[in-house]
Amino acid sequence: MDGFNRWLRDVVPPIALILALDLVITVVLLGVSGAPARIGGLRPLNTIPDKGLELFLVGAGVGLTACLAARRLDVSLLTLAIAFVALIDADHLPSAFGIPQPIRPAHTFAFLAVEMVVLGVTFRKRPELVFLAVAAWFGHVAGDQGVFAFFAPYSFAYSPLGPYRIPFAIIAAAFALATGYVVRRRARRALSS
Repeated sequence: MDGFNRWLRDVVPPIALILALDLVITVVLLGVSGAPARIGGLRPLNTIPDKGLELFLVGAGVGLTACLAARRLDVSLLTLAIAFVALIDADHLPSAFGIPQPIRPAHTFAFLAVEMVVLGVTFRKRPELVFLAVAAWFGHVAGDQGVFAFFAPYSFAYSPLGPYRIPFAIIAAAFALATGYVVRRRARRALSS
């Protein structure tokens, strides 16, 4: 039971923070975007693509890559990777409720920057969370489809993903490896002290 409680303490706070941050950024971008940028009108839940398996696989890939670099299977790290990848799609919620929105607020560099800062400040003693969030964001976006306003709220010009898929996937893999390295290094320090 102690292992389960430790796992909960490891994963629930970062997951709750990412979910809250995603929803806040979505609301903020709704507020600052003009009507022409709000192209994501009413979308009943059955029209939102069911990408659960795809998100799970991308998250598992990010998590297992981090575990490979950490040289151990870390269930918390794997769980966080899957959750971080999947929770980026929480920005579908306004469309599901019929609220026009700029498509995909969590799919912006602004979201990624805020996410990095908030995770870094909130979980100072767990720097791997920032690296994992970057890996998850780039992995998620590399596997996504559609057009995105990557530079919102500065520009709501939409760009296709096509030419960015491979570079984003490489960045995701690099940050997943960095995550594992940070975890391994932190574990070594804990053993030596």
